[in-house]
Amino acid sequence: MKKTVIFLLSAVFMLTIFSCGSDKPAENLSELKEKYKDKEFKNCDEFIVGAEEMMDVYFKTIDKAVEGDEAAKKDIEAFEDFLNTWEKDAEKFEKECPEKFEKFEKDSEQKMEPYMDKLMKLYAPEDDEYNEWEDEMTDEEFAKLLEEMTEEEWAEFNAELEKELVEE
Repeated sequence: MKKTVIFLLSAVFMLTIFSCGSDKPAENLSELKEKYKDKEFKNCDEFIVGAEEMMDVYFKTIDKAVEGDEAAKKDIEAFEDFLNTWEKDAEKFEKECPEKFEKFEKDSEQKMEPYMDKLMKLYAPEDDEYNEWEDEMTDEEFAKLLEEMTEEEWAEFNAELEKELVEE
């Protein structure tokens, strides 16, 4: 009996080692696309693992772009197209396991927070207006301002944002 238990534990250990080695995490967008090009996620947990890997690659790409890597800057722009290929699966699994998705989204937002400034500086390095605005208003003040906005002010705000996006 003791030998059987030891054998089973050894087998599980060996399978774990070999299966982990074959599923190497992607390091860049090309590897990510290759790894997930024909992937059909079986369940919510599998999808979230893939989404977390995608986020990790995205963060690495932002870091490389900030350091001046031109290929990484192009990859950041290409990430949006890549994300769109996951949209149907995300909607499906979000309905199947809303609690897990809520936790994943919350964790992702926290991880993304330090990268927002990097992205702003990357795409608007000469835009001192952003830096001045950031210095002038705290997050709490901005949240309070948003809470106090009327529907009319929201509509005006959204119209201005759309106008700026169209102009760019």
